[in-house]
Amino acid sequence: MTSDLLRFSRPFALVAVTAVAGCTGSTDPTTATLFDNIANLNSGEYDRQIANNKAQADAIIAQNKAAEQRNAQLAAQSNANKAEIDSLRRQIADVKAQGAKARAASASDPVKLQQVQALDNQLNAVERDVNSGASSAAISSELSRIKSAYRALSI
Repeated sequence: MTSDLLRFSRPFALVAVTAVAGCTGSTDPTTATLFDNIANLNSGEYDRQIANNKAQADAIIAQNKAAEQRNAQLAAQSNANKAEIDSLRRQIADVKAQGAKARAASASDPVKLQQVQALDNQLNAVERDVNSGASSAAISSELSRIKSAYRALSI
């Protein structure tokens, strides 16, 4: 009976030693052995890794959505700025036309012509302010003032 026990226990011991030797303890599914994979499945290690990877992916997606929203806001602001600048440039063109009328009406009066030239210089300064990004409210106000002065000289 003892010899039968030894005869059966040796192969069992050999299988057990081989199985334990095959376990590397890896939690990486690409390098883990069969026994490691079974242990990782049973311990919930792979579920934890999947949850961790999903959380990272969700965080990246949230960051991308936030960046897309910021980009959309910046694009909208850029379009609004362009529209505002275009409006100011149209106002400047209108004031320049009024200045040309004032210059024509003042051609025979050197005092008025000098005033028109001073307004031309002011208008050029306002145009530089537009190009440098000055406040549109202040620029519109200044353009209205210059246009009124040109109108007064056209009479």
